[in-house]
Amino acid sequence: MPTSLRTFAVFGNQVRSWWGEPVDYPAQVQYFSRRTMSVAIKMLIGLGTGFNAVVSLLVLLPSAHSTASRVAVALFAVLQFFWSWMWCCRPWPSRRISLTFVISADIGIAAVAVLDASWLLGLFGFNAFAMISVYLMFFDGPKVLARHALWILLSTTAFAVQFGAHAHIGVVDFAARTLASVALVVAMPLGTHFGIWVLRNDANDSITDPLTGILNRRGLYLHVGNLLRDKPSAATDLTVMVVDLDRFKDVNDTHGHTIGDQVLIRSAAQITSAVGRSALVARIGGEEFVVVDLVAPGEAERNADRVRRAIAGPAEPAITASIGVTSIPLAHIATADVDPVSLLDDIVERADGAMFDAKRIGGDATIHTPGVDESR
Repeated sequence: MPTSLRTFAVFGNQVRSWWGEPVDYPAQVQYFSRRTMSVAIKMLIGLGTGFNAVVSLLVLLPSAHSTASRVAVALFAVLQFFWSWMWCCRPWPSRRISLTFVISADIGIAAVAVLDASWLLGLFGFNAFAMISVYLMFFDGPKVLARHALWILLSTTAFAVQFGAHAHIGVVDFAARTLASVALVVAMPLGTHFGIWVLRNDANDSITDPLTGILNRRGLYLHVGNLLRDKPSAATDLTVMVVDLDRFKDVNDTHGHTIGDQVLIRSAAQITSAVGRSALVARIGGEEFVVVDLVAPGEAERNADRVRRAIAGPAEPAITASIGVTSIPLAHIATADVDPVSLLDDIVERADGAMFDAKRIGGDATIHTPGVDESR
């Protein structure tokens, strides 16, 4: 296949994946929440919506010529004031409420622009539609954004027909030129959304292990900050366990590397299922895994034993694991005058040493070692 055709095939596959990917609205919101940006963004959306309401009352309403247009502008302003209050004073909306916000805004903007087709109302409508497009780029998927773009084009067509009829100019020609002028701008949010999706997937690929799908070393260190920010109230210790599969070379030598890869994939899944949902699970070497979690006192060793038993469960080929565990109080992390990444390196190093101690006594064992010296 020629290079150009392969390029288009790859691009087509990416577009299909982008288009078919389910919308994870809570994850979109959580991204900003974890960076303490959600309140500011929520307020900006609310203030922007409120600004539209004020402009509608002070600028658009006096300019409206027909009764229907004045009613539409007044209702749109009331609706915008309501949504401004929702964004500024209420918790972050669910996806259903978010979609209601978008649909009601789309209908209101179209009514304001089309019922009294003047340049002022048309300009306001186009800018208001653009604001909704920006919102959807960050908080929804391509299907909703495409429907929104189609609605803008239909509204623009209706506006152009109305305006052309009032101005006594060629309606078809004017509508065609208007659509040609706005089509590229309307399509840009879709292209931007696709670009963001591609960049996000590339970023995710750079922090995950391609074989097992769990984090790699870089991903582990990038996510530790989020783990510490989202700590549950019952957690008092940061715990690290280093898990190394026993005699894994024998599995590769006896069964081949394909089966060895299957054992690694299976072990990653067993580790992930045996630890808490908040835990970070990473593969940092050939057959070496690291688990970082926040737990209550006494939970670290129990969690490690649960992981060890899960790996040693009935499966072919059979495999066991040696696990080293160490913990450090969260209070020490908060007061330690060291770089958090360096501190985590120290904890992983200690857990790694405990793991080798477990191997020396024959493997399939868990050894706990004290955390870093709190006098540091």
